[in-house]
Order: sequence, then C-alpha cells, then structure tokens
Amino acid sequence: MTQTIKTSKYKYLNDPPVASSPFSITVDEDKCIGCGVCVMQCPCQTIQMVKRQAPSEKQQAACQHACPAGVDIRGYLAVLNNGGSMEEAWRKIIDRNPFPAITGRVCPHPCETACNRCGLDDALNINALERAIGDYALENKLPLPAPRQKKNEAVAVVGAGPAGMSCAYHLTRMGYAVTVFEAGDGPGGMLTYAIPLYRLPQNIIDAEMKRVTDLGVTVKYGTRIGRDITLDQLTRDFKAVYLAVGAQGAPALGIEGEGAENVMTGLSFLKNVLDKKPIALGQKVAVVGGGNTAVDAARVARRLGAEVTMLYRRTASEMPAYEAEIKEALDEGVKIEYLCAPVKITVNEANRATAVTCVKMKLGEADASGRPKPAPIGGSEFSLDIDSLIVAVGQALDAEGMDLPRQSSGWLEADAHGATSRPGIFTGGDAVSGPATVTQAIGAGRNGALAIDAFLSGKTLPEAEKLTVSYQDSPLSGKPRVSRNNAVLVDVKTRLADPAVEVRRGLSSETVKAEFGRCLGCGLEKPEFVGIQYFGKICIACHNCEAICPQGALSFPAYYKVVEGRWAYTFDYPEKKGLGMPNPLQLDKPAPLEEIESQITGVEKTIYTRRSVRVYKPDPVPREIINRVLEAGRFAPSAGNCQGWKFVVLTNRQLMNELSDSTKKFLGIFTKLYQGKDPLRTIAKKALAFIKPNSIDQRPMVAIQALLTPKFGDGQLDTFFNAPVSILFLTHHLHISEPELGMGICAQNMVLAAHSLGLGTCYVGFVSNALNLDPITKKKFRKKLGIAWPYDNVATVLTLGYPAVQVDRPVDREFPIVDWVE
Repeated sequence: MTQTIKTSKYKYLNDPPVASSPFSITVDEDKCIGCGVCVMQCPCQTIQMVKRQAPSEKQQAACQHACPAGVDIRGYLAVLNNGGSMEEAWRKIIDRNPFPAITGRVCPHPCETACNRCGLDDALNINALERAIGDYALENKLPLPAPRQKKNEAVAVVGAGPAGMSCAYHLTRMGYAVTVFEAGDGPGGMLTYAIPLYRLPQNIIDAEMKRVTDLGVTVKYGTRIGRDITLDQLTRDFKAVYLAVGAQGAPALGIEGEGAENVMTGLSFLKNVLDKKPIALGQKVAVVGGGNTAVDAARVARRLGAEVTMLYRRTASEMPAYEAEIKEALDEGVKIEYLCAPVKITVNEANRATAVTCVKMKLGEADASGRPKPAPIGGSEFSLDIDSLIVAVGQALDAEGMDLPRQSSGWLEADAHGATSRPGIFTGGDAVSGPATVTQAIGAGRNGALAIDAFLSGKTLPEAEKLTVSYQDSPLSGKPRVSRNNAVLVDVKTRLADPAVEVRRGLSSETVKAEFGRCLGCGLEKPEFVGIQYFGKICIACHNCEAICPQGALSFPAYYKVVEGRWAYTFDYPEKKGLGMPNPLQLDKPAPLEEIESQITGVEKTIYTRRSVRVYKPDPVPREIINRVLEAGRFAPSAGNCQGWKFVVLTNRQLMNELSDSTKKFLGIFTKLYQGKDPLRTIAKKALAFIKPNSIDQRPMVAIQALLTPKFGDGQLDTFFNAPVSILFLTHHLHISEPELGMGICAQNMVLAAHSLGLGTCYVGFVSNALNLDPITKKKFRKKLGIAWPYDNVATVLTLGYPAVQVDRPVDREFPIVDWVE
C-alpha cells in the first residue's frame, strides 16, 4: 500500500521509509535452468535461489540428456537427497532401465562427461551410485513392478540380450504378452559371453534377467530365426515383432594365414573362456584391434598367463576402447604397439600360426569415422613371434532368416523409432547401430517398446525436444567444492591371480551417501525476489538479472518506481513492456531488435545490446586487446583536445583482492552506522545527512550490504566481481575543463570498444570511494597504483573481462526526460 510521505532532501535520509509502486519479477520455469547467474549479477543480492515445487517437464538435466537409456538421474538422486530410500531411488531408475546393477558396472557413463559438476570440480560418480542402488535391490530381492493391466495383443522379441529384454520388460509393463526367442541357452546375449567376469559377474546378469522373466515374459531358448522358426511365422502368430539380434559376427582380416587353428576372433575367444572350454593360448599372444572387445580379450589372455601385445593401426588418442579399460590393461602388463597393422600370418605344417608380419602406419586425412585414416609406410615391415593370434577388428550382423533392407554399412535399416519397412516389424540395438554400449541397447529396447505400443494402439509418438539443463557456459560460483568418491580398484596381483575377481569394488554406504550429496540438482531451483536483511524488499530496477539470464527466462511485467519520499525522483519508466526497447528507426512502437537488425549500423547494434556485466570468466584478457580498449579512451573527444586524465591498468589478482578487502572494511563502517538505532549513531547519521546529503542513500547501502552478506558463495563478494582486468580512471587536479565530463565520454568510448571486442564491462564506484576517502586504503594502495598529485582523484574504475554468460540482447530501460526548446 502506497504511503503518503512529504519529500525532503534531509528529513528521511536516516532510516527512510519508502513509498513505491508494486513491482514483480516473473520467471518462466520452462526456460529457467536454475543456474543462479541472475543472483550473481544482481548488484543488491535481492534475488536468491529457492526450491521448485517440481522440475519443468520441458527440460532435461544434462546427465539424463546424455544417458542413452534416458534414466532420470537427477530424479533418483533428488529422492536420496530428500531423505528417500534406496528402494525409492531404484524404482525411479527402473522406469527406464531394468538393469542398473549391470549398467552400473559396464556403462561408459556419458552422463558423467555431461555432468554440470565438471565445471566446478569433478563429475558426480553416477556409475558407482547406479551400481550401489542396483546391488541394493538385488540384495533385498526387490521385484520389478507387475503390469497394471493386461492387453490382448501378443508381441514377439527376437534376442534375449539387453535390447531384447529391455523391450520385453517395457512391453510387459504396458500389459502385452511377450515371448522372447533366443538362440542361446540363457538370457543376456552379448552380456554373457562378450564381457569378462572381472567386469560383470554372471550372477549379476542372471539375477537382473530373472526379474524380467518373473514378470511373466516367456523365453524360448535354443530357437534360432531361419533355422527353427521363420520371420513370416512370427508375423502371423504375433501382432508385432522386435528384432534384437545383436552384432555377433566378426569380419576377417583378409590376409594370408588367417585360417590357422590358433587364430581366433575376439568374441569366440571370450565366449570359449566364459564357457570354460580348454584353450591352448601358449606364452605369446597378439591381439589385433583397439576396441573394447580387443582390450577385453587382451586382459583375459593376461589372466590366463600369457604375454600379450595389442596391435593397433592408429595412435592412442584414436583408440575407441574406454580410456579406463586401456589404463587398467596397461597396469596389468598388456603391451600396445601403435601405428601398425598385420599383413601376413606365418603358418607351420601343423596349421598353427607362429608369427605375424606387420607394417608401420602413418595417419592421413579423416575417414568416415572422423578419425585419421591410416596408410602403410613402405619398407617398414617387422615380425612378431606368436603362439596365438586373437582378431578383434569389429563385429558384423548375423541376419540369417531376416530378409529386411540393410543400410550401406550392412546393419538393418529402421527409422528413429525402430520401425522397419515391413509393417509390424521393429528392430534396434547393435543390429541397427552396429556395436554400441549396453546402455544404448537398453534405451533402444525401450524405444522399440514405445513404438510397438503406438503402432498397436494407433497412436503417434511425440517428437518432443527438451531444453537441456546444462551449465557448460555458465559460472558455478558459490557452490562448494567437494572431492569425488571413487570406487576402489583391486590390486593388479590379485586381479591376475583370480581371473573372475571383480576389478572394481562398490562404494561403501558412507561414500554412497557422501557422493549423492554432491549432486547439484540442476534445474530444481529457480530465482525468487526476497529482498535483503534489514532493508526489506528493495530492488533498484536495474534489469541486470533480465539482461544476463542465459535462457531469457526473467522479465519485469511491472516496473518498480518510487513516487514519494527520500527516493522520489522524476525518472520515467515505460508504462507497458516493450515500450522501453531501443527505437533507432523512430517507429510508432519499438520493434524487437532482431526485426530491425538489418537496418541499423554495427555500432548501433553494439550500443543497444551492451550491458553491465558482473559475472566474468577467469580467462585473462590479452594485453593487445586491453591496449585497443585504452586507445578508444585516449582518443575520445574532449574540450580543446586536452586529456585531463590517465589510466592505471590492474591485472594483479592478489593486489585486487587486497584492495577489495580494504574497500569492504571501509564500506562496512557505513552499514554499521546506517543499521544502528542507538542515540549516538542516530545523531551521527543526522549530522552526516546535513554535511553530505547523499552519503547514506539507501540504494548504495543495499549494494554494500549485498557485498558484505551475499546470498551465494562462502564469503563476502569481490568488489571487482572477480574481473581479470580493472582500469582506474585518474583525473587531473588542475585540468582546465571540468574533468568529469571528458572522463565520462572517454569511459563510454572504452566501454563501446570493449563490447565490440566481445568483452564485458562494469563500473565500480565503491573502490573509488575507498581510494579517495579512506585514510587506510589511501596509505596502503595509492603509491602502488601511481595515484599522486596532480592525478590524485579516482573518478571511477572500469572492470573488464570475458563475460561468463553472453549478453547480447536489449531489455526495457527507463526513458530519460527530453524537453524540446525551439
């Protein structure tokens, strides 16, 4: 409610009441990602981040966006961080992924690469947390949720690997009767014979697969398509068919001697080991290839006691195997020969390979994979003696009995939802993508289930693109750094002594709790106007939060203005949103800048989109760029072409920190004086009001209070806003003209030049006050900064740096009064 207050220059200077129009800040929660940049930009810290009631359905956290299975990682971690149980978290995971104990062991965790915490310290250990939750569910024998309804349609799934069983699980949850046809004698597919036990124990596979069959999924083992049943039969007996046959074939090297008895493929070698079939490897083993199968084969061969050398035709940086697996292989004694390829295998009379001849390679232009294409170097052949050779140079599709269109790469052809050209037949996983991760297969299975459900119910799947909640280009200042909790690796000696021992241990219950507590909860907060302690709900309507928001999520539907009292002023604000936009073409109504951009000059674009920036990147600004900004100031027009100022460029971070601390101590005196209610301080305030009426204005006091008691961060704010460069403007004491006018033109020239060069700027007044008024700050810093007569007055300080968030759009501003006198 508006108060009636008589305006006075002095009367309300100390503890002034404020009469104002209502104002508000509106947050579009579908755009806002909760990065908190607006809080950092706010000069008065009258905004803080608060919990949302629910995350936006139009957004997806960066970790989930990167997860091939689409697991709501943020969601299940929020359950744990809000006091929920491990079972509740598990139920969140299995909404998308029924096999968390498996993926928690073998997934290459792209979610961690995407984790926003990477911009602060280390990624959240999502993989280990998923494993811990999955193991908890197995230990407590938690069943998968039973289907809520039964449908009449029956669906066939070909292949009991991760893609097929994922599809079967999701279809069963939807109520369909599912029959899985598997050529092998158990579920798991590639999981059971292509991943060694030291990475994925068989009992984990069995337990998680059994839960799917316990839902009522029928599995017919020993049934191969093309041999035991045809695809046409399946299409007659079932309403839809999902093909998840994997990539179980292996291409040949195509060189002499490849048919020797002791030359085997990586997949057949791994399968024989897991089936416990006798293999006479011998002492010296060479493995051809650089993918995960090659690394797995090499590490298994080491566990069987062989000396192993991997032969890879590119360099380490192009090796497609997981980086951690390569490191562990090297730790275990596997040797890797880079930039070489086999060209011939020497075979003895007993049809056994005894040596492999290789040629050195050099890298050329990129091939279809995006990696440099290797080419042989003439005359560089060399030979390695071997007792066995394992070839793991890729996988191929075994599509016997499946007469379906193929891609040029040989994999099955399907649309984005897995639908083939034959109605009712869907496919996914390795059969379509080629060899991929287990998590990708699980995601493909769910994708296929959704497509089949849409097909059978006559629905159309929505093509929903969601905003990714990513802080990649946003600063994370104010978030505490917390060390990552990593799983313990079993020592190499133990690993090699027991081929079945699991290399990685799970996190303990204590470290699990510590680790899920590191989650930033991206997108689960939003900004809210809250005011500041003591001063009340005060906003100076600078629009900084609106200008800097990376997503354009903040707006001011009603502008703040003071109509009476100590703050009464005659500034005019636009009555409606949009009327305060720039109008260089003098249109009847201002148009959005993008609509008139082609009609205005480059300088005008810079003027209309430049903004004060208080949030900088830590990157230093090159000296030559700073010089270009200074040149714009040196050649600014001034009275009589006389320059009545000089610049001091400050890039020493330690010196800026010391100056900032000294400034805050000086400013703290005034906030203590201002907030005091005792008689002595009241008398001091009233006296100061008459001596210097603007010395204790409530608005700067709010900004000072924000510096000293911020709503984010661990300590007080830096008065330079952590800018890498600060430029002090020193005016000449005996300048012939009024120096403030020329200095202002000079400073604006420099700001314009800085913004044209992609830099952000902000004026700092508090440091100037301390250097001009505080005896302690004067004594400590003026000599260091070259502040001496006649350049003994610091007019202002301009901070300079690369903006942490790109600020390149105009926002509504107040109108300056214009009087035409003709």
